[in-house]
Amino acid sequence: MKKYYIASICRNGVLGGGIIAGDESITYKTGKVTVPAELRNLEMKYGDILSYSEKWVLCFPVFSLSMSDGEKYSFIVFAQKSFRELLDEKIGSKREK
Repeated sequence: MKKYYIASICRNGVLGGGIIAGDESITYKTGKVTVPAELRNLEMKYGDILSYSEKWVLCFPVFSLSMSDGEKYSFIVFAQKSFRELLDEKIGSKREK
């Protein structure tokens, strides 16, 4: 069953969109033409996520995902408890302290 999260990627500013969590991956989607094409439909397979961290920036919950290709993606995700539980379930206890 897919889960949907209101989310913004933090890359050269805060770029609104959403995250769709499926069985094999999470996908960040946005229709904004000002967002680079490679980020508009960004699929991240759970097996490629090495670790994640969570912090608060001002009043926003920010999750950073470290990928196996060396990329690091940061997202503001408003349903942080549910998103944290999803990551823990799908990638295991790879939370950075």
